[in-house]
Amino acid sequence: MKHAKTLMAVSLATVMLMAGCSTNSGQGTTSPKPTASTSTAAASNKPDISKEVKLKMYLIGDQPKDIGLVYDEVNKMLKRDINATVEPIFLSWGDYLQKYPLLFATGEDFDLVFSANWIKYGEQAIKGAFLELTPDLLNKYAPQTMKEMPKEAWEQAKVQNKVYMMPASTKDFSMSVVGVRGDLRAKYNIPELKTINDFEKYLEAISKNEPNMVPFDESINANAMFDFMVGTEFTPKVIVGNSLVSIDLKDKSGKLIDIAQTPQYLEFAKKMADWNKKGYWSQNALLNKTPVKDSFLAGKSASMAGNIQDMGLGVTAANQKHPEWKVELFDLYNGKATYVNPYIGNGMSINANAKNPERALMLLDLFRNNEDYFNLTTYGIKGKHYELTADKKIQALGGTDSGYKIDSGSPWGWRTEGLIKPLADQPKEVAAIKAAWTKTAITNPLLNFVFDTTNVKNELAALKSVRDQYRNPINLGVMNDSVEAVVKTLNTKYKEASLDKVITEAQKQLDEYVKNNK
Repeated sequence: MKHAKTLMAVSLATVMLMAGCSTNSGQGTTSPKPTASTSTAAASNKPDISKEVKLKMYLIGDQPKDIGLVYDEVNKMLKRDINATVEPIFLSWGDYLQKYPLLFATGEDFDLVFSANWIKYGEQAIKGAFLELTPDLLNKYAPQTMKEMPKEAWEQAKVQNKVYMMPASTKDFSMSVVGVRGDLRAKYNIPELKTINDFEKYLEAISKNEPNMVPFDESINANAMFDFMVGTEFTPKVIVGNSLVSIDLKDKSGKLIDIAQTPQYLEFAKKMADWNKKGYWSQNALLNKTPVKDSFLAGKSASMAGNIQDMGLGVTAANQKHPEWKVELFDLYNGKATYVNPYIGNGMSINANAKNPERALMLLDLFRNNEDYFNLTTYGIKGKHYELTADKKIQALGGTDSGYKIDSGSPWGWRTEGLIKPLADQPKEVAAIKAAWTKTAITNPLLNFVFDTTNVKNELAALKSVRDQYRNPINLGVMNDSVEAVVKTLNTKYKEASLDKVITEAQKQLDEYVKNNK
């Protein structure tokens, strides 16, 4: 699954830290200041749910049409089980990069929030955005999760030896796949796609022969082509946010690489400039916030790319509504090294200023471990949005017109392996691709490394400005100068934003991490 992209006021961060973080330097067994409900129930050591509470939960994704219907059912159950209701609020794929950090910087009133390493979980935790989840809190308010969660997942969620996230307990692949119109591929005699060059031939055929269709309607959130062209070379895990400073997961030494300064990145930039010039995506791509899958399903574009879970669902939806398209899914890594995402690739956190953290934890415990809650939030309402087949597989209903497609409610933060069900009409390619990736998957303890950004907060904010102004256009080939000059400017601007200082700090921490994890 993939993927893909400010600062709080000092006084607010201080308040959050005081409210939510323990001063315990060991495993973090000091609970936050008890609320009235925890004090009342102290004698019995059972949660006090006598007072009804209303929770607010932020998720990342585009809100499905039937979210109200689904959460009406969820809230009936929550009222019965923990005397609470929850309001889900969605940060769309087009806006989440800007809006997510503002939730904490502005002191927004909410209880639960999606968190993940790809949206800077570690950095936000260090800033004091999240409540520390101590063993005491978890054992009392999320006992089922404490039994179910792999120990490794809790270890990965530690930031400065404290846990601020309840990770999903599934492991997903980070690599991308492409989906194309099989009917058009056959029509223009394009062989099955195995490499980025094969995909390029397909895009060229569409560009020349289908004037009313965009070959690949890429957007500002573009990253799949970087995965295919650069990720296959470095198997990178980005260490310094807003930059391309990474480690190659094939190398366990922890040596940092600035991919933006490599020949491979220059070749990627040249390819994107060429594709942009040839019109493989629209000229307003830098302003385009429409997910590539949505454009494809609407028949406006001839291809889509993204994580295998999302693309698999896209292929299923397309073939239900337009079987004549014969949509196909392809892996362009062609046997190159892959890796499995760490558990913290998806998770849920509690706002450090949450008024009802205990009830929020109880909600997560139900969402993660109770099949009725899990099915509702993941698949929708049985009989309306899905049915269970005789062999216990999920059969989606409504096709592309469904008001609650599978996973459209952004349930990734509470995924648990034992409750995920196979899909009745999952494309056969999904299992085959995952099997191939499993064979090439590498392991590296550095997957669990979290960069402590305490000493370089200002520099990271400056790096974000550079990324937005100079790197995003490169991803989409939008350049007013030679590729070499544009990439040189990017690296110059990164240097001016004190990237070298951040690299020095990151390398110091990595060296210490490697030393302690031999």
